Amino acid sequence: MNTNAKQILQKTDIDKLPSLPHVLLRLLDICHGENLSYDELASVLQQDPSLYSRINAACHRNQHVNNRDSAPLQASNTSEADNARPDNAKQNLKASFQQLGINTIKSIVVTATVQQFFSRTSLERTEFLKQHWQHSLYCAKVAQSMAKHYGYENPEEAYTTGLTHKIGQLILEAAYPDKYTVAFAQLSEDEIFSTLEQDEFGTTHQQVGAELLKKHGVNSFICDAVLYHHEALDRIQDAHPLVKIINLAHTLTSKHFNAEDQSIFDGVEQLLGLDKALLLEILDKSQQWLSHTAEKLGIILSVDGMNSKETKRQAASDELKQVRLAEQVRNIALLDGIHQHLSRYQGQRDNKKTLLRIITQHIDILFGVSQSILMLYDAIDDKVNAIPSNNQPRQLEDISIPLKLDRSLVTDALLNKQATHSFSDESEANNTSQLSIVDRQLIGFTDQDGIICLPMLLNNTAIGTLVLGVNNKQYESLWKQLPLLTRFANEIAQTLNISSLTSNASANVSTQNSALEQKIKEVLHEVRNPLSIMNNYLGILSFKLEKDKPAQEDVETIKSEIERISQILNSLTETEPQTSETSPIDINAIIADLTNVFQTSLFADKKIQISLDLDDRISSLQSNSNAIKQIYTNLIKNAVEALPANGKLIVYTQDYVNVDGVEHIELSVADDGPGINTDILPKLFSPVESTKGEYHAGLGLTIVKNLVNELHGSISCRSGDNGTSFHILLPKR
Repeated sequence: MNTNAKQILQKTDIDKLPSLPHVLLRLLDICHGENLSYDELASVLQQDPSLYSRINAACHRNQHVNNRDSAPLQASNTSEADNARPDNAKQNLKASFQQLGINTIKSIVVTATVQQFFSRTSLERTEFLKQHWQHSLYCAKVAQSMAKHYGYENPEEAYTTGLTHKIGQLILEAAYPDKYTVAFAQLSEDEIFSTLEQDEFGTTHQQVGAELLKKHGVNSFICDAVLYHHEALDRIQDAHPLVKIINLAHTLTSKHFNAEDQSIFDGVEQLLGLDKALLLEILDKSQQWLSHTAEKLGIILSVDGMNSKETKRQAASDELKQVRLAEQVRNIALLDGIHQHLSRYQGQRDNKKTLLRIITQHIDILFGVSQSILMLYDAIDDKVNAIPSNNQPRQLEDISIPLKLDRSLVTDALLNKQATHSFSDESEANNTSQLSIVDRQLIGFTDQDGIICLPMLLNNTAIGTLVLGVNNKQYESLWKQLPLLTRFANEIAQTLNISSLTSNASANVSTQNSALEQKIKEVLHEVRNPLSIMNNYLGILSFKLEKDKPAQEDVETIKSEIERISQILNSLTETEPQTSETSPIDINAIIADLTNVFQTSLFADKKIQISLDLDDRISSLQSNSNAIKQIYTNLIKNAVEALPANGKLIVYTQDYVNVDGVEHIELSVADDGPGINTDILPKLFSPVESTKGEYHAGLGLTIVKNLVNELHGSISCRSGDNGTSFHILLPKR
């Protein structure tokens, strides 16, 4: 690599690479949604070369910090070294999420949005970014398909390399904003492009991009694929397959590619063995996918022969996205200011009234709404209660509404998790005749034309409802700002929740918690030692039993369970649920392996008989393997404790269980024991005192219920004189 490329990277912040406003707006919608979807977030991030590179850079920095006291990773082309790197393409974007944390991902998206807003904008720059995005994504998809047909072992690596193969262009654009876009955006040939880059900057985007990836610890073959994607075919004919795939995919997806040029197809067949008919099919399907992706993001792509009307429509659409981005930046700034202000008071005892007063002041300042009411949810009474601030009459406290549908706009908003209002859609005149009496009273209290009810939610948990008293004109204006209002309401929910939790905790409890945390850390330290020794001895035993395959399998199962114990112990000091990390798992194999272990442990003393009926139609389930193991172990353990000698267990799985139009997989554990006492059934999944041999209740089932909830599933129990069965439904997603 030449020194000019390194110098450009030294002065260019990777975290300031430009992204399209269209992509950023979609990501902000996902990040600010109450039900944040990791899959959807990963999907969009994998469709933008700039943001994908930022994630890789953040992963590299994060690993550097975590490993600064250990030996650094050495550059190597071996598979072991490559797999050790966090940004290797074999690890998908979800693995990066687990490493960075969702809050860091959100920060990257928000930072990119603010930077994009404050950077210069022009039609030329927007068009340049769109063309770069279009070619990068098109190349990535074609490279992935070509890799699959060629038999390349990691098609996802081909995709991500294709996505970032021209990342050097964005770096040069960020380093030389005044000249790069204007001078190079309209060039007709890639070769001319590279030649002028070399003349102007002493380097090319290929060299800069490869140097960036090298800096982030990416393996050398990926760097080479980026570096040589402009090389002539005769120069790469003996190169690594990834170099050939990216080079050819780049050529086939270039806007100057001519399908009549047979020499290109001949080159692909010579280097990869893929014929013209297959390539044309790959190009067609990839183009369709690209068009669908662009449409979802609201990107109007340029096509040859666009008339002036279409060109103006495209420009207007792009300009609107920039305006919407400006609105989002304003909202981010407003909410950040609110967060900073409220955070000064949250968690302080005797400040609840002050906190409520500040909230109402912010509502007035930001939205021009002088009359607002906070309705907080009381989980004990299952009601929503009005909480007056300092400047509101105490009689407001007497308003209490059961959390049931159709009782009030207040409760409907909270139960349906979406805003409601009292304004008629049919005319400007407000029609209150169909409203409940309590809603009419709330409108009367605010002395306005009607109310807007905003649910206050925290991690999908009900905190309360924010009621705004507004006139007709305010309603029309505020309803257009519903996303901002929703985020504002959820910011209040977080503040109130933290304040409530802290104000209810005494100093004595805090001291006890600190002592408990210290004790947990000490226990974890001591427990890890014997676990480590056991694991080492299992390694020795495995070596001695080298030729005994069944014994080897048992040893591996025990080692896996020891690792799971370690992870469970580690979770005691972590606040984030470990079940968020998912991967395709074989649930039938997990059940079969654990059952084999139970045969010589849990079942042996009582001679418990178990039969498995596992649905072989289940190919894989996107879930957390450790959580599944913990669920199954607890269910079996509870059943065994309740069964007499020679008791029977039946375990079955079933595919294609449809619940409300969503496909699930069912896991059921049934026994022929005495059944569960009717007094225990209502509080079956609560941490009650267990009677061990007589009932199936206790802490184990509470753990099971929590784990099933974290996996977005459901659990039910049926019990009678003939035995007890537990049925778990897990979404296939």
